[in-house]
Amino acid sequence: MTAIAADIDVRPPSTILPQGPVRVGEGRWSAYIAVAFGALSLMGVLAFAYPSVLTTPALRASYDVPLLRGLIAAGLAVSAVFGSVGLLKGKKPGVALAGLGLSAFAMAFGGPAVAIGPIHESPFTIGLDWLAIGFLTTGGLFLLIEKAFPLRREQPIFRKDWLLDLKHFVFFHLLVSGFLFLTNAIVRDVLGWMIVPEIGDAVASLPGWVQFFLILAAVDFLQYWAHRLYHETDFFWRIHSVHHSAETMDWLASSRLNILEPLITRTLGLFAITALGFEEGPVQAYIAFIGFHATFIHANCRFDFGPLDWIFVTPKHHHWHHAKAEEAVNTNYAVHLSFLDRIFGTLHLPKAWPDAYGVVDGEPPTGLIKQQLHPFMGR
Repeated sequence: MTAIAADIDVRPPSTILPQGPVRVGEGRWSAYIAVAFGALSLMGVLAFAYPSVLTTPALRASYDVPLLRGLIAAGLAVSAVFGSVGLLKGKKPGVALAGLGLSAFAMAFGGPAVAIGPIHESPFTIGLDWLAIGFLTTGGLFLLIEKAFPLRREQPIFRKDWLLDLKHFVFFHLLVSGFLFLTNAIVRDVLGWMIVPEIGDAVASLPGWVQFFLILAAVDFLQYWAHRLYHETDFFWRIHSVHHSAETMDWLASSRLNILEPLITRTLGLFAITALGFEEGPVQAYIAFIGFHATFIHANCRFDFGPLDWIFVTPKHHHWHHAKAEEAVNTNYAVHLSFLDRIFGTLHLPKAWPDAYGVVDGEPPTGLIKQQLHPFMGR
């Protein structure tokens, strides 16, 4: 398969912005920045005001309240400045006004000085705090990476179906506490009989770095076979085909999922971690790793990892898994360790990158709700 046009595009990154050539002075990106920071500030204020409903119980204890108030104040200031610039320049006045309006709502609720509302513990909450963190960390980091090291330099941020994938991103971040509750309940109440404490005692005695790589291997072994099941059985393919329906690869495409897939995947991961009794330090390191890695392997970025491609799952390895090409069908099932594909005969890793993505045969429906219902709908 031929390499994509971006392979020979040698224009310096500074000449390209997400929607085309830089046009200094239009105020377009000032307006977008105003909306982004206005929305983030409003989310932070609302999370302070209604923590019982809008924050994730597992995260509350780790929050640095003075730091968060400072971030809200900074976000409001950025939104106000860039919104004013965007409004004066006039290229996107409606977007600039929206950013200023979001900031005004945030101030109406108390701004950085908003009082912390009462906290009543509940297993199910709306993860508005987790959504704000996701936008700040995942979104902010990968937008920079994709523009600094692009695979397809001409690919815009607001590409086809970006709004659909943004809805998925928001949907699954808001549901984070529900996923935590359900996966813990399944592992504890349904799979708990399979856990042997003596195994956990032996694993916990190992050095932390050894435990980390054991987590990668144990989780990925289970996920490899689950991933293979997704592709090679009809019902599970209907679940997983939602993810493969994305025709553009970038950080946001990693969020396009049917709700059953992350529930199954996270349950398997938690079961492996619980059954083998890993200590908290290596587990937290693993959580941080997958938080970056799961998005990184979908990103519109070009990195040459050389021989490491044959050991770890890299963007090229996973891009070929998503390729709309007959030779790539049912290959590259590993999530972390690509050598599992070599062991089980499913590795496909040409030198070139794929030139198209999506489902080879058939097409799942578009729309967030339709994609959640897709596994249960008739052909």
